[in-house]
Amino acid sequence: MILNGMAISVNTAQRLYWFGRYVQRAETMLKELVNSYDYVIDRDFEDGKKLYSKLGVEIEYKNALDFLKQGVYGTYGGSIEQIISWARENAIETRHLLDERGFATLNKIHNQLVSGRECAVSPTNLEEIIDNCSLILGIFSTELDRTRAYQLIRFGQQIERFDLILRLYGEIEMVTADIDVINATARQLNRNYRSINVTTADIPKFLLFLNGVVDRVIQKNTCTTSSTQSQS
Repeated sequence: MILNGMAISVNTAQRLYWFGRYVQRAETMLKELVNSYDYVIDRDFEDGKKLYSKLGVEIEYKNALDFLKQGVYGTYGGSIEQIISWARENAIETRHLLDERGFATLNKIHNQLVSGRECAVSPTNLEEIIDNCSLILGIFSTELDRTRAYQLIRFGQQIERFDLILRLYGEIEMVTADIDVINATARQLNRNYRSINVTTADIPKFLLFLNGVVDRVIQKNTCTTSSTQSQS
């Protein structure tokens, strides 16, 4: 795959893609945490458990503030701290292709989370992190003269957003209209990509399609090496 006249490996392309997915995942789940927190306080104490059950995660908490703490620092796979750590690992490996502001902002979020492990978590803390995640995503989606590296990040962001919409809300109608967006981005990244028109109303099958598109875009014949790295 060629980025700015430079060929990159499959591994680098996938790291850019997963960087976009993880930052989008962090932003979305932080927003869900804040929204659910309001319900846990005085409407439905079980709302937080219902939220995470949609993702196949069992979560326990003593009160609303503890719910936020578990969401950010819980030992289950996929806590906010873990997601940001995954994003940062991919960013470090592709730093030479990233905007310095985005990289610095991600480090700021990571350091804030690490330093706050022993402190209480408040909605205000999370709102600040949400704003910084939005800033990172904005840097890679709104500037003109998009590089191929940024397109890969944007592609990961799109896939993650659609994936979470299906998992959290179960509303397939919310994403079917956006299949054209995915296909268009995929064609920009790989001219050999063939668009797929998905008509199924089966959410598991739709998720399978979404998460399989990247394998058809980032292929060994479009990059300099066939080495790959699988991430979840």
